Amino acid sequence: MLKRFLLTFSIVTSIIIVFSVIITQKREERRELETTQKILTQKVEYLREKNDRLKKENKALVDDPVQVEREARDKYGYTREGEVTYKKYKFNISDPDNDNAERSTETRGLEAFLFDGPFPWQVPLGMIVIATLFLLFSYKYER
Repeated sequence: MLKRFLLTFSIVTSIIIVFSVIITQKREERRELETTQKILTQKVEYLREKNDRLKKENKALVDDPVQVEREARDKYGYTREGEVTYKKYKFNISDPDNDNAERSTETRGLEAFLFDGPFPWQVPLGMIVIATLFLLFSYKYER
């Protein structure tokens, strides 16, 4: 009787464990799919807005001569007779100190974390303290 109960109990427990694992996996897959669906919905919404904006811009270029003139002047440098044009230069100005700092931490990784942090002296100082303690203890026990 006890053997039969233990056998039934172990079979039922095994079935419950297997189904709980399967249900957990399916639940995780569902969460991932819902997250993907939200991301794709946002992307579709953004692309619809962009499409509407581009349609309006296209309609303005086709129907409005003022807009056509503005685009021709801005993008292609067209001018009327007797006008003087000046070239516009687009400079990409950035702070060189910040650019170098970001690049150095990206490329050096652990070294930048250890030596370029708020206390860049902490690792070398710690190594010096450990070496000093080691030498003191080894000198003490040599005698």
